[in-house]
Amino acid sequence: MTLATFISLTIPSATGAENSGAASLRIDSSPVVVHKSAPEQCPDHRAGLRFYTSRYVEHKQRMGAKPLLRFLASKGSLPCRRVLPAAKLWRSRAYRARIALERFQERRYVLRDFEVVAGNRAWLRAVREAQGPFPGTEAWLLSCSASEGGHGRWVPNSQGSGANGWLQFMEATFWRMFLAARADVERDGYRVPSSAASWYSPLGQALAGAWGVSNGRRHEWVGYGC
Repeated sequence: MTLATFISLTIPSATGAENSGAASLRIDSSPVVVHKSAPEQCPDHRAGLRFYTSRYVEHKQRMGAKPLLRFLASKGSLPCRRVLPAAKLWRSRAYRARIALERFQERRYVLRDFEVVAGNRAWLRAVREAQGPFPGTEAWLLSCSASEGGHGRWVPNSQGSGANGWLQFMEATFWRMFLAARADVERDGYRVPSSAASWYSPLGQALAGAWGVSNGRRHEWVGYGC
């Protein structure tokens, strides 16, 4: 065997090497398939779940509570098979929260009168009660009454003027202001107990006085604290 023949048998040709490299670097030209995410399943049930959880949160917040909003937001990641049962559960919870809100508002908007007995602080409590419909009148009611009939029991005017009670109302003046006050607060959704419709009622006098000072009638009192 000649030397030239031995070399041709043991060393691959340059052409063969190039073809081999080209084969190893060949780019796949087949079409690329893009997998789109599946559309949201059970959209109606998910909408119902979002509605009932939002109503639950609204009712709770109106009562001053702070629901776990982060926990409620996680409900959007539930698998479809669990969405409908969850929607039914939150529908029930939203209903109970609405009933609780109605009872809360009823208690909140029913004004309370207080019996005038020793140690009951009826006048002070009635003044605070009047702050619901007439906010910002507490300081004046306490200051004026301190220079008129005091903060204790219902008292008549010592000089026999006919003015009586914590704010020393003349009876006709009391009724005029009380009826106007009751009309205003009931229009705003408050409920005034029947016991307040009395010249002798601490709540009645507190509402009448609060209405008076809120409507520019301060000049009808002459006490130094009014």
